[in-house]
Amino acid sequence: MSGTKLAPGAGSSSEPTIEARDLAKMWSPTAGLRPVSFTVAAGEMVVVRGRSGSGKSTLLAVLAGLCAPDGGSATVAGGTPAPAMPWARVSLVPQVLGLAVELSIRENIADAATAPDGARLDGLLDRLDLRAFAGRAIDEVSMGQQQRAAVARALVQVPAALLVDEPTSYQDGRHAVAVIDELRRAAAEGCAVLVATHDEAVVAAAHRVLELQAV
Repeated sequence: MSGTKLAPGAGSSSEPTIEARDLAKMWSPTAGLRPVSFTVAAGEMVVVRGRSGSGKSTLLAVLAGLCAPDGGSATVAGGTPAPAMPWARVSLVPQVLGLAVELSIRENIADAATAPDGARLDGLLDRLDLRAFAGRAIDEVSMGQQQRAAVARALVQVPAALLVDEPTSYQDGRHAVAVIDELRRAAAEGCAVLVATHDEAVVAAAHRVLELQAV
Protein backbone atom coordinates (compact mmCIF):
# COMPACT_ATOMS: atom_id res chain seq x y z
CA MET A 1 0.00 0.00 0.00
CA SER A 2 1.05 3.58 -0.50
CA GLY A 3 1.81 5.97 2.33
CA THR A 4 -0.92 8.02 3.96
CA LYS A 5 -2.35 10.69 1.63
CA LEU A 6 -4.82 12.30 4.03
CA ALA A 7 -5.28 12.14 7.77
CA PRO A 8 -7.80 9.46 8.81
CA GLY A 9 -11.11 10.59 10.26
CA ALA A 10 -11.76 11.22 13.91
CA GLY A 11 -13.12 7.69 14.30
CA SER A 12 -9.87 6.04 13.24
CA SER A 13 -8.46 3.26 15.39
CA SER A 14 -5.22 1.32 15.60
CA GLU A 15 -7.22 -1.92 15.56
CA PRO A 16 -8.05 -2.97 11.98
CA THR A 17 -11.70 -3.42 11.09
CA ILE A 18 -10.74 -5.19 7.85
CA GLU A 19 -7.69 -7.42 7.71
CA ALA A 20 -6.47 -9.71 4.92
CA ARG A 21 -3.51 -12.05 5.14
CA ASP A 22 -2.29 -13.59 1.88
CA LEU A 23 -5.91 -13.56 0.72
CA ALA A 24 -6.36 -15.09 -2.74
CA LYS A 25 -9.19 -16.16 -5.07
CA MET A 26 -8.41 -17.13 -8.67
CA TRP A 27 -11.14 -17.81 -11.22
CA SER A 28 -8.66 -18.88 -13.92
CA PRO A 29 -4.87 -18.90 -14.29
CA THR A 30 -5.02 -15.29 -15.50
CA ALA A 31 -8.01 -13.74 -13.69
CA GLY A 32 -8.71 -13.26 -10.02
CA LEU A 33 -7.15 -12.07 -6.79
CA ARG A 34 -3.49 -12.87 -6.25
CA PRO A 35 -2.34 -13.12 -2.60
CA VAL A 36 -2.70 -9.77 -0.87
CA SER A 37 -2.25 -8.60 2.71
CA PHE A 38 -3.54 -5.29 4.09
CA THR A 39 -5.62 -3.68 6.82
CA VAL A 40 -8.25 -0.96 6.96
CA ALA A 41 -8.92 0.71 10.29
CA ALA A 42 -12.09 2.38 11.47
CA GLY A 43 -12.06 5.94 10.17
CA GLU A 44 -10.06 5.13 7.04
CA MET A 45 -11.09 5.26 3.40
CA VAL A 46 -8.84 3.01 1.34
CA VAL A 47 -9.02 2.68 -2.44
CA VAL A 48 -8.32 -0.56 -4.30
CA ARG A 49 -7.20 -0.16 -7.87
CA GLY A 50 -5.61 -2.27 -10.58
CA ARG A 51 -6.05 -3.39 -14.17
CA SER A 52 -9.04 -5.41 -15.30
CA GLY A 53 -8.65 -8.98 -14.04
CA SER A 54 -6.56 -7.98 -11.02
CA GLY A 55 -9.32 -9.00 -8.61
CA LYS A 56 -10.82 -5.76 -7.30
CA SER A 57 -14.43 -6.98 -7.36
CA THR A 58 -13.32 -10.44 -6.25
CA LEU A 59 -11.62 -8.96 -3.19
CA LEU A 60 -14.82 -7.18 -2.16
CA ALA A 61 -16.88 -10.33 -2.78
CA VAL A 62 -14.60 -12.39 -0.55
CA LEU A 63 -14.66 -9.78 2.22
CA ALA A 64 -18.47 -9.63 1.96
CA GLY A 65 -18.70 -13.41 2.36
CA LEU A 66 -20.14 -13.93 -1.12
CA CYS A 67 -17.42 -16.39 -2.10
CA ALA A 68 -14.74 -18.35 -0.28
CA PRO A 69 -11.04 -17.62 -0.80
CA ASP A 70 -8.67 -20.16 -2.28
CA GLY A 71 -6.05 -19.27 0.27
CA GLY A 72 -5.17 -16.93 3.09
CA SER A 73 -7.58 -15.45 5.59
CA ALA A 74 -9.69 -12.38 6.27
CA THR A 75 -11.48 -10.84 9.21
CA VAL A 76 -14.12 -8.14 8.92
CA ALA A 77 -15.56 -6.38 11.96
CA GLY A 78 -14.15 -9.02 14.26
CA GLY A 79 -15.30 -12.13 12.41
CA THR A 80 -14.72 -14.31 9.37
CA PRO A 81 -16.65 -13.18 6.29
CA ALA A 82 -19.81 -15.23 5.80
CA PRO A 83 -23.02 -15.04 3.76
CA ALA A 84 -25.84 -12.92 5.17
CA MET A 85 -23.68 -10.89 7.55
CA PRO A 86 -25.79 -8.16 9.18
CA TRP A 87 -25.56 -4.79 7.46
CA ALA A 88 -24.62 -3.14 10.74
CA ARG A 89 -21.42 -5.16 10.48
CA VAL A 90 -20.73 -5.07 6.74
CA SER A 91 -22.59 -3.23 3.98
CA LEU A 92 -21.88 -3.61 0.28
CA VAL A 93 -22.46 -1.49 -2.82
CA PRO A 94 -21.85 -3.92 -5.70
CA GLN A 95 -21.61 -3.02 -9.39
CA VAL A 96 -24.81 -5.02 -9.91
CA LEU A 97 -26.80 -2.85 -7.54
CA GLY A 98 -29.29 -5.46 -6.31
CA LEU A 99 -32.13 -3.04 -5.54
CA ALA A 100 -35.59 -4.58 -5.04
CA VAL A 101 -37.72 -3.71 -8.06
CA GLU A 102 -40.96 -4.00 -6.09
CA LEU A 103 -39.88 -1.27 -3.65
CA SER A 104 -39.52 2.48 -4.09
CA ILE A 105 -36.18 4.25 -3.74
CA ARG A 106 -37.01 5.25 -0.17
CA GLU A 107 -38.25 1.76 0.72
CA ASN A 108 -35.08 0.17 -0.68
CA ILE A 109 -32.96 2.42 1.51
CA ALA A 110 -35.06 1.99 4.66
CA ASP A 111 -35.27 -1.78 4.19
CA ALA A 112 -31.55 -2.16 4.92
CA ALA A 113 -31.90 -0.91 8.51
CA THR A 114 -33.40 -2.84 11.41
CA ALA A 115 -34.84 0.38 12.82
CA PRO A 116 -34.45 3.15 10.21
CA ASP A 117 -33.51 6.59 11.51
CA GLY A 118 -35.83 8.93 9.61
CA ALA A 119 -33.58 11.95 10.00
CA ARG A 120 -30.54 10.03 8.77
CA LEU A 121 -32.49 8.65 5.81
CA ASP A 122 -33.76 12.11 4.90
CA GLY A 123 -30.25 13.50 5.10
CA LEU A 124 -28.99 10.87 2.68
CA LEU A 125 -31.87 11.57 0.29
CA ASP A 126 -31.03 15.28 0.33
CA ARG A 127 -27.25 15.02 0.04
CA LEU A 128 -27.45 12.41 -2.74
CA ASP A 129 -30.12 14.34 -4.65
CA LEU A 130 -32.73 11.58 -4.32
CA ARG A 131 -35.57 13.29 -2.46
CA ALA A 132 -37.53 14.18 -5.61
CA PHE A 133 -37.37 10.54 -6.74
CA ALA A 134 -37.78 8.81 -3.38
CA GLY A 135 -41.28 7.55 -4.08
CA ARG A 136 -40.50 6.18 -7.53
CA ALA A 137 -39.97 2.53 -8.41
CA ILE A 138 -36.51 1.38 -9.45
CA ASP A 139 -37.47 1.05 -13.11
CA GLU A 140 -38.66 4.67 -13.10
CA VAL A 141 -35.28 6.22 -12.31
CA SER A 142 -31.91 6.42 -14.05
CA MET A 143 -28.92 4.18 -13.38
CA GLY A 144 -27.19 7.10 -11.69
CA GLN A 145 -30.11 7.53 -9.31
CA GLN A 146 -30.19 3.78 -8.66
CA GLN A 147 -26.49 3.79 -7.85
CA ARG A 148 -26.86 6.67 -5.42
CA ALA A 149 -29.79 4.83 -3.82
CA ALA A 150 -27.54 1.79 -3.35
CA VAL A 151 -24.98 4.02 -1.62
CA ALA A 152 -27.69 5.45 0.63
CA ARG A 153 -28.98 1.94 1.40
CA ALA A 154 -25.49 0.91 2.52
CA LEU A 155 -25.22 3.96 4.80
CA VAL A 156 -28.71 4.25 6.28
CA GLN A 157 -27.09 2.76 9.37
CA VAL A 158 -23.38 3.22 9.97
CA PRO A 159 -21.74 -0.16 9.25
CA ALA A 160 -18.47 -1.25 10.81
CA ALA A 161 -17.16 -1.90 7.30
CA LEU A 162 -18.33 -0.50 3.96
CA LEU A 163 -17.33 -2.25 0.73
CA VAL A 164 -17.99 -0.27 -2.45
CA ASP A 165 -17.42 -1.29 -6.08
CA GLU A 166 -17.04 1.52 -8.66
CA PRO A 167 -19.52 3.85 -6.88
CA THR A 168 -19.23 6.71 -9.38
CA SER A 169 -19.45 4.72 -12.62
CA TYR A 170 -22.92 6.09 -13.46
CA GLN A 171 -22.46 9.59 -12.00
CA ASP A 172 -21.90 12.96 -13.60
CA GLY A 173 -19.40 15.31 -11.99
CA ARG A 174 -21.72 16.91 -9.43
CA HIS A 175 -23.24 13.64 -8.32
CA ALA A 176 -19.84 11.91 -8.22
CA VAL A 177 -18.72 14.56 -5.72
CA ALA A 178 -21.83 13.87 -3.62
CA VAL A 179 -21.06 10.14 -3.55
CA ILE A 180 -17.41 10.74 -2.64
CA ASP A 181 -18.51 13.10 0.14
CA GLU A 182 -20.75 10.36 1.60
CA LEU A 183 -17.88 7.86 1.58
CA ARG A 184 -15.66 10.35 3.41
CA ARG A 185 -18.51 11.11 5.82
CA ALA A 186 -18.85 7.38 6.58
CA ALA A 187 -15.15 7.18 7.39
CA ALA A 188 -15.42 10.23 9.63
CA GLU A 189 -18.26 8.47 11.47
CA GLY A 190 -15.91 5.57 12.24
CA CYS A 191 -16.58 3.22 9.35
CA ALA A 192 -13.75 1.33 7.62
CA VAL A 193 -14.34 2.12 3.93
CA LEU A 194 -12.82 0.03 1.12
CA VAL A 195 -13.53 1.25 -2.43
CA ALA A 196 -12.66 -0.44 -5.73
CA THR A 197 -12.43 2.25 -8.41
CA HIS A 198 -10.82 3.56 -11.57
CA ASP A 199 -12.02 7.10 -10.81
CA GLU A 200 -9.10 9.39 -10.02
CA ALA A 201 -11.39 11.71 -8.04
CA VAL A 202 -12.18 8.84 -5.66
CA VAL A 203 -8.48 7.96 -5.47
CA ALA A 204 -7.66 11.55 -4.57
CA ALA A 205 -10.20 11.47 -1.73
CA ALA A 206 -8.78 8.31 -0.14
CA HIS A 207 -6.40 8.08 2.79
CA ARG A 208 -4.44 5.25 1.20
CA VAL A 209 -4.32 3.22 -2.02
CA LEU A 210 -3.94 -0.55 -2.42
CA GLU A 211 -2.57 -1.55 -5.83
CA LEU A 212 -3.54 -5.01 -7.05
CA GLN A 213 -1.35 -6.77 -9.57
CA ALA A 214 -2.83 -8.53 -12.58
CA VAL A 215 -1.35 -11.83 -13.77
